[in-house]
Amino acid sequence: MTWIWHMCITNMKQRGVRTLLTILGVVIGVISIVSLLAIGIGVKRELLSTVEQTGSVTEIVIYGQTEGKRKNQMLTDRKLTELTQMEHVSEIYPRQTMTTIAQYGHYTGYVQLIALPDAYLQQMKVKKGAIPSANGRKPELLIGKNVMDLFFNSNTGAGYTDSSEADKDLVKQSLDIALDMEEGAEKHRMTICGITDTMSYDIYCNLGVMQKYLKQNKVDGVVAGQPLDANGEPYTEWIYDSAIIKVEDTSYVDQVVKKLQDKGYQVENNKELLDSLQRELKIVQLMLGGIGMIALIVAVIGISNTMTTSVYDRITEIGILKVLGCDMDELLYLFLLESGILGGIGGMVGIALSYVLTQFGINYLGVKLLAMPKGTRLAVIPPKLAVGAFFFSVALGLLAGYFPARMASKLKPMDAMQK
Repeated sequence: MTWIWHMCITNMKQRGVRTLLTILGVVIGVISIVSLLAIGIGVKRELLSTVEQTGSVTEIVIYGQTEGKRKNQMLTDRKLTELTQMEHVSEIYPRQTMTTIAQYGHYTGYVQLIALPDAYLQQMKVKKGAIPSANGRKPELLIGKNVMDLFFNSNTGAGYTDSSEADKDLVKQSLDIALDMEEGAEKHRMTICGITDTMSYDIYCNLGVMQKYLKQNKVDGVVAGQPLDANGEPYTEWIYDSAIIKVEDTSYVDQVVKKLQDKGYQVENNKELLDSLQRELKIVQLMLGGIGMIALIVAVIGISNTMTTSVYDRITEIGILKVLGCDMDELLYLFLLESGILGGIGGMVGIALSYVLTQFGINYLGVKLLAMPKGTRLAVIPPKLAVGAFFFSVALGLLAGYFPARMASKLKPMDAMQK
């Protein structure tokens, strides 16, 4: 079989320009399909990572009534204890959310201040600093790592993140927070104790400490953030605007959501968004793969054209080989080997160039031009994709060369010698 390899390589060298152009076609096709699929995979990972960072898919946020006559829909400690008894619910964390005006130096931000129990805060990932203390006279603040994007200079309109102060360590710094959105509302100075490691535009504090602080700072007997009944009197129980329900497993999330909705509660969950996003991204990936496949099919046609032309150019050679005793299988193998090598070389070069293109052209220049966070990977080539692309290009090369090879193997020696 050594002579077959020798003849195959010799023939490819003799038709150098044609061989090079055929390989180039495969390279372009492989680059197209691998790069486009890599973009689909990279964008999918980034989007899913963003969704997962905004909250666990096993968490359901339930919103209660804070006004009106539907007291049975208000979230109190008693009501939350009842909901804890629901099947597949592992834990419930009450939540108090307040829309506030925060001031940091010359910069102002309209942000959500979310008070959570210590048990939930302890589960949060902190990039810098510490979790808010469960003790103390005044709440400490754990700020989301993206929260300062919301701050701007009210005089110039310039954003905080574009200023020279953006690199300043905010831990131990203070924010002046107005818990009431009304003009002239009292501001409360609170210390920043930490910064979250996950994407967030909110500020967090300890629920117990915040409750005590708000009760101590009543205005005309009214606790900030607490609703009043029909008579204008505060309720005897603390009313939470929302709560976080932890479900045992993702497979039970839809079931628990349905039960809560049947009870009349408004719910929010990342699983529904995640499922919808995955469906849409799958469609995008199929479209991108289809576009790349078109380029690869064109390359396959190029291989088929090259091999067919090669058969016609080498008819006399084929006749001589048959006269010398070369059988049909050996001729078939000769031409299939040549087409497989063309596909394989094109596949390897295409995959190598795809890595270069995705790393420097998309993940570096693309991310830089789009002003995306450093480290964002818009295109990812998993090892499975690279290996699959190589074997796929070889398989397509063999497929493209099959019919020309079969045609060559069926030529009769006398017919071949006469041409």
